[in-house]
Amino acid sequence: MTQVNPSSERPLLTIAIPTYNRWGCLKQLLEILAPQLAGESRVELIVSDNASPDDTPAVVASFREKGLALIYNRNEKNIGADANIVHCFEMARGEYVWIFGDDDIIVPGALQEVLRRLNTRKYDLLYIQSKGFRGQYQLSSAPKISHKIKVFAYPQDFALYVSIRFTFISGNIFRKASIEHLPQENFRKLIGTHLSQLSWMFTLLSGNPQCACLQDRLVATLIDNSGGHGTCQVFGENMQAIVREFFGLHTPIGRAILNRTIQSWFPWTMLQSRRKPNSRYLQEDPCSVLRNLYADNPRYWIFLYPVLQLPLTLAGVWLQAVRAINCIDQLLGYPISR
Repeated sequence: MTQVNPSSERPLLTIAIPTYNRWGCLKQLLEILAPQLAGESRVELIVSDNASPDDTPAVVASFREKGLALIYNRNEKNIGADANIVHCFEMARGEYVWIFGDDDIIVPGALQEVLRRLNTRKYDLLYIQSKGFRGQYQLSSAPKISHKIKVFAYPQDFALYVSIRFTFISGNIFRKASIEHLPQENFRKLIGTHLSQLSWMFTLLSGNPQCACLQDRLVATLIDNSGGHGTCQVFGENMQAIVREFFGLHTPIGRAILNRTIQSWFPWTMLQSRRKPNSRYLQEDPCSVLRNLYADNPRYWIFLYPVLQLPLTLAGVWLQAVRAINCIDQLLGYPISR
């Protein structure tokens, strides 16, 4: 059942939180977010509960009793994370939409900085830098905000910068009002890929959007609290298939996303997985899966293959070299990644 906000005026921003069975995380997020929403009429807040069997309804009710205005949707059954994320997109009325993970935090003071940027209507895609935390988020005074922003002249430059982080829902704000004017297919077609959010993100990226990144770390993300699926399957096979469909593998944007993923994200991720062989996040044969995907890309053999094959100590040394090369690549404008 969905409890609908009676206001018909379009909000500037919708913050939509898909949640399932993590009432403690949701409570922490809402505790930090609620003061930032006090008196703020430009924001629509949605919580979409995927039929959680825990205390999620009670948590939402307690915040509503305290005066927090939010739309609460509770699915009749667990429809899966992908479908719940798509449902958040469909419910959102905001000109901009920020689908936000229930285990992440919008740090104190962050919302006003985000709204200040969105109020200019200059950007279609806005990436938010993040920082990690473990356990309980330690609430302190609001962080100092530098107000620095990096604006990108071309979508492919933004794709080089963000790359695999397009999949991080809490780090991306998109202008739904711009998507509505673009040719689009059924956004539900990516349900089951664990990357359903890319359907509207990539649709917008295909439409020559204005892109920017807020340089302050305004999102805090809980470390090691996601997964349960094959890393190589989702971020390798599924990601490549989606990039192929939306952009093609040899276009500037397609190359930007996949090359950066191969040479920057996968080496670090695979080394972490090797160091935790019993990790629930990786139940695959990464050497076989990734070779089948990337064998024709020299970046696989230079950046990723040694991390997969060398003894752990040497793989760690190689990763440090990879990081150094990637830093130089970024400073020079990504000549290697292109």
